[in-house]
Amino acid sequence: MTDKTIHIEGVGEITFVVNERSRRVRLSIKSNGNIVVSMPESVSHRDALRFVESKIDWIKTHKSKLKAKETVFEPGIGFRTRFHKLAITKGNTEKVYNRVGNGTIQIFIPERVNHLQPRVQEFIKDTLITVMRWEAKVYLPKRLKELAAKHGFSYQNVSIKNASTRWGSCSSTNNINLNLHLMRLPEHLIDYVLMHELVHTVVKNHGDKFWLLLEQCYPNARKADKEMNKYRTQTF
Repeated sequence: MTDKTIHIEGVGEITFVVNERSRRVRLSIKSNGNIVVSMPESVSHRDALRFVESKIDWIKTHKSKLKAKETVFEPGIGFRTRFHKLAITKGNTEKVYNRVGNGTIQIFIPERVNHLQPRVQEFIKDTLITVMRWEAKVYLPKRLKELAAKHGFSYQNVSIKNASTRWGSCSSTNNINLNLHLMRLPEHLIDYVLMHELVHTVVKNHGDKFWLLLEQCYPNARKADKEMNKYRTQTF
């Protein structure tokens, strides 16, 4: 049995992780919104899925609470990406527009317009996604290649995604997907996610062999894994 991810309508992606140390099925929702089911080897995915289906209402309630914590973009927010900082300015302008350059994502909003309006918030979010996608394409493939060469890993292709639940993934054919929201993380956690996926090119589950190899390449990997819980794959 291996880790498995399924999509449930109205809930999203749920990852089932087989853990030989588990004695029962456990359901958890990480602070980043990821839904994880830890299950003993003796439990089938079908039975684990039935357990999840019995908890749908609880999952939706918990996810609603997380959604309430989504970022509201306003002047002075201090939001940063890997290479840029966000600056929101209200003033004498006729329309909402952006300007990106010199390390700044500048958003201009007319004085008369409420920056909390959904259309304004969506404009800011779309701008940030565009910038982070560019940053990710410039930074992540190069850094992944460096870490792979340093530690002796190989992979097929690398893609940048705007994923809702995962920081990264590695397919059975060793194609690696990376989330553009990595551009909001500290450098050491970006490296942790990249090494995590590189190790998956060798070990396809999260068993002891996986963590042993990851710790050899990235000391204190479990500490970094816990630190990742402070961040959500998408804050908006």
